Formats: sequence, structure tokens, C-alpha cells
Amino acid sequence: MEVKQRLHLIFYRLRYKVQEWKLKLSQRYEDLDKKGRERLTIMVIPHTDRRTINFVISYKAISIFIGIMVILLVISAVNVLSHSGSIHQLTELNLTNKDFIRQSSKMKEEVNSLHETIQYYYERISNLYIKLGGDPSRVSKGMGGQAGQFLALQGTPQSDITDESFRIKEDIHNLKLSSELSEEIIKLIKKRKSIIRNTPSIWPTKGYVLFPFGKYISPVTGKEEINRGLDIGSFPGAEVIATAPGIVFDTGYSPATGYYVKLSHRFGWKTIYSNLDRIRVKKNEKLSKGDILGYVGKSPENPIYHLHYEVHVGTQALNPFSFLNQIQE
Repeated sequence: MEVKQRLHLIFYRLRYKVQEWKLKLSQRYEDLDKKGRERLTIMVIPHTDRRTINFVISYKAISIFIGIMVILLVISAVNVLSHSGSIHQLTELNLTNKDFIRQSSKMKEEVNSLHETIQYYYERISNLYIKLGGDPSRVSKGMGGQAGQFLALQGTPQSDITDESFRIKEDIHNLKLSSELSEEIIKLIKKRKSIIRNTPSIWPTKGYVLFPFGKYISPVTGKEEINRGLDIGSFPGAEVIATAPGIVFDTGYSPATGYYVKLSHRFGWKTIYSNLDRIRVKKNEKLSKGDILGYVGKSPENPIYHLHYEVHVGTQALNPFSFLNQIQE
């Protein structure tokens, strides 16, 4: 019950305060209205015989005029500040634009330098790829120039940005193609290296060319004969080595050739070493390049100490001298 009475008491007090404030505001408004109705007379007295001019203005009109002037001043100040801010922003934009133009020019120079480097790299890679026996159809001129020519034919205006865009696209295309060609070059080099490593390319023994490949006059028979290999004069017992990695597929002896060793190599190569004094290897034995397989000797039909050396591809005998490095240690 006491709470309800306290709430009623608070409510009546607030109501009384509100009425009191309304009364004060009403009184204040009436005072201002009364003050505003008061008039102010402005007299203009000329120094001539003309009559005096009287202006009657109320305080309310003066207050409105002053208020309008204050509003106009505030609006003018805001406009001035806004204009100053716009000028400042334009100045900053102008400076930013100059900086952008300067950076764009520098970037263009760097892009041109990079383009020349990529073109140089691409041309060298392409030439190397073709020289190693690569497919020339894989070498392309790039896409940027072709696209630019297409736009020129279509009548499309080309700006600096457009040119740079197509140039960058061309560089990206050439870099990708150069990367692919580089991988192909590595494969070709590895293949060539494997071929070279398995090609008979070193001297089988230390000595000199006694009888070359092809036709020659035999000192034994005195007649013209055909030499299917190379006769290398050497000292008795000189070491005979394998000229390429291979497998011994045949060994033996005959009065015409003396002891002989035949090796088979990768890629269809075969080498024959005959007129040996003795053999150091066995059939089906694997040999590395430079391994000793026998020693220089002579045969019953040829008393000269020398090594008879042949190189075959399949059944075709080739001139061994063409494969020798022609350098003896």
C-alpha cells in the first residue's frame, strides 16, 4: 500500500513540474512575442532641405534578418572549406598522377628490358633444340605478335597498355615454351650422352695405324685385299681394352685371326678384337669402357705383332678410325 502511495506521490510531483515548465515556456514565449512586436524607428535626416525619412522595423524582423545572415555565413564558410578541401584533393591527385606516370614509364622500361632478355633466351633455346635434332614444328614465334597483327587487321586502335599487354602475354607464352624445350633438350642430351657413352670411341690399344680400313696391299700375300677393320701396330703383350661398355658374346681362336674376343654393345654396336696373344675375359662377362680383355699378339698366318680391331652395326662393318678420338694418352 505504501508503494502505491509513493508512486502516486511521484506521479503528481512530475505532473506538477511539467505544468510548471509549460507555464514558464508559455510566459517566456509571450515575453519574446511582446518584445518582438516592439518597433524601432530609424530616421534618415538629410543635410539638405529634403524631408526626413523614417524606417519602422520590429525587433522580430531584425532577429529574422540576423538569423538569415548567420545562416548565410555558416553556409559560405562550409562552401569555402569544402572548396579548399577539393583543391587540396585535386593537388594530391595531380601529384599522385605524376607519380603514377613516372612509375609507369619506369615499369615500361623494365618490361622492355625483360622482353628483350626473354626473346634472347627463347631464341637460344630454340636454336639449341633444333640443332640437337628436335622437332622444328614445336618452335613457335609466340602469340603476342600474332594477336597484335590480328587487331591491326580488324582496325582496333592499339594503345600503349594494349601493346604492353600483348607483349607480356607473348613473353609468358615464350617462357612456357622455353621451359618445355629445355626439358626436351635435357632429354636429348641425356640420350646423346648415353649414345656417346655406349659408342666405341677410344683406342683399343696403344700403337699406330698399320693397315687402314678398306683396300690395302697385304705384306703377307702381296695382293690387294679388303680390310674390314683397322690394324693397329703395337708392342707384344700390350693391353687391349674394351672401347665401350658391353657383354662378351664370343671368344675363340683360329690360325687366321689368332685369339679373338667379340663384344656386343647397346644401340646395335659390336666390336671385334683379334690377333691376341691371350684372352683375359670369359663369355657372357660384362665389361665397362676401358676394361682389359686381352693382350696384343700375332697369328700363325701374320707374324707381325698388332691388334685387328673391327666395329659393326648389325652386319655392316664401319671404319673404326671414324669413331676413335684420335688421341692416345
